[in-house]
Amino acid sequence: MQMRKILVAGLAIVLLAVAASPAAANGAPYTGKQYDFGGTVTNINGSIGTVDTIANSIASSTAATLNDVAAHRATLPYGDITPGAGPALSLYPGPAGVPASNWYTATVDNQSSFVYKATAAKTDTNREADTSWTSFSFAGSVTVKVTAVGQSGLTGCQVRPQSAAIATSFAANTCTFTMSNPKNVSVEFAPNIHNPIAHPMLVFANPPENDVPPATGDPNVLYFGPGVHDIGAGNAITSGKTIYLAGGAWVKGAFIANGPVSNVTIKGRGVFDGKFMDLGDQELNKDQPGMIDIADQASQNLLVEGVTFVNAPRFNVRALAQYTTIENVKTMSWWYSTDGMVAGNKSLVENNFVKSNDDSIKLFWGDQVTRKNTVWQLENGAPFMISWNLANSPTNFHVYDNDVIHAEHYQIQKSGIFRALHAGPGTPSRYLFENIRVENANWRLFYLAVDNNKWYDPALGYGELDQLIFRNIRAQTNFQYPSIVQGIDSTHKARNINFVNVYTDGACQADASRFSIAPGSTNAVRIVKSTDGSCWT
Repeated sequence: MQMRKILVAGLAIVLLAVAASPAAANGAPYTGKQYDFGGTVTNINGSIGTVDTIANSIASSTAATLNDVAAHRATLPYGDITPGAGPALSLYPGPAGVPASNWYTATVDNQSSFVYKATAAKTDTNREADTSWTSFSFAGSVTVKVTAVGQSGLTGCQVRPQSAAIATSFAANTCTFTMSNPKNVSVEFAPNIHNPIAHPMLVFANPPENDVPPATGDPNVLYFGPGVHDIGAGNAITSGKTIYLAGGAWVKGAFIANGPVSNVTIKGRGVFDGKFMDLGDQELNKDQPGMIDIADQASQNLLVEGVTFVNAPRFNVRALAQYTTIENVKTMSWWYSTDGMVAGNKSLVENNFVKSNDDSIKLFWGDQVTRKNTVWQLENGAPFMISWNLANSPTNFHVYDNDVIHAEHYQIQKSGIFRALHAGPGTPSRYLFENIRVENANWRLFYLAVDNNKWYDPALGYGELDQLIFRNIRAQTNFQYPSIVQGIDSTHKARNINFVNVYTDGACQADASRFSIAPGSTNAVRIVKSTDGSCWT
């Protein structure tokens, strides 16, 4: 009976995934330019059939991937990710010994919700002092009130991402708003709504839990109830196991798979804290494991759902298993080498909130759907990292309906919202990015390059970048630096790179006036907009 329930739920997820596919992009006729090898420029007036064909092929392939991932997930113990039936509101206790934030308090439907705080670690470059957050689960609708404590001169508030369209009211340092859908959001108090924000406040409004494992009685469940649990690093991830963190659990621990594993569930509403692994030094931290670390690509069928990760010195979630789902996970971390999340081949990365200094979402292993995520990027990495010295040639990525609410780039020249620093021998290809919104960023929108670096041996050779499509991208702010498209030489190019209805610097782009395109190492770079003037849906 349990298996039947899981299979039915899995089918529901498949149908939901198909229904949630993004609408077709604004179509032909287009106007714009094509930039070919050697500097030839031709006008585009009409359709771009080659680009549409590639986009449709990627979307079709990744839709099949969603079905495969859902079918595997349906066989997991406690793997159902559909929202539970309730209760209407679940609030979680503050763990004893974990101090509450001194910057904010919060209530949900007039009941107190504990507010945590994590303090910045890389104090020489982090421009924020800390991050506060509260977490709860609900069904229906709730009224949230966030009060800024002891802060003077505040004049109003807003909730990001703006795409959530959450209206606010402000009085007596309190921001009040109603939420009718689960969403991970940032609550910001004017005038402190632009980078850098010294004391960010986040609200993680989760759906009701579903398929919760029992606290006792199942030998394959490792259950952490409310309170502090100090278990250290090196805890083994083994096949068939479920790791569960109840709301109010604070686990000082990290888990690693020593070899291939399969059929693993990690879920809950509690917090993983990696501060105990932080050696206080950028170089030393590079050797630390991830908080969840599954590096063997022979692994299969993994779910990471609902939990929060803070203070990781290295990876938050490295999950290179095939058929991985990373759903509604929250990460907050500070070091230059601390990445947010990366999933293996045939994966779904969905509804997450990522606040990282190094790359937030790595797109390194193919056949992946990345959607409905919210990213707050700190100073080093990229919200969407396409390649970093990849030896393999991943293909088929559909990245859509995501929000970048802040990007704090301010000193590293090769930074960008969409970034490839590809010095490897592979050729990453067939990436479809669409319906992506960028709110508070001003450094650079695209940095797409086959480009050597000090961490790569040129004797290993170079590949190319091929068939990248950026469609319906909207950046609200202007950028200091032009977008970069370049290969490394005439035989290792960036080619078939397409910008369709990209709105940036106050206009929809139809030429290279806001781009730097290297004529000797690129080919078939297209920049076009729809002639109907819409540019964005």
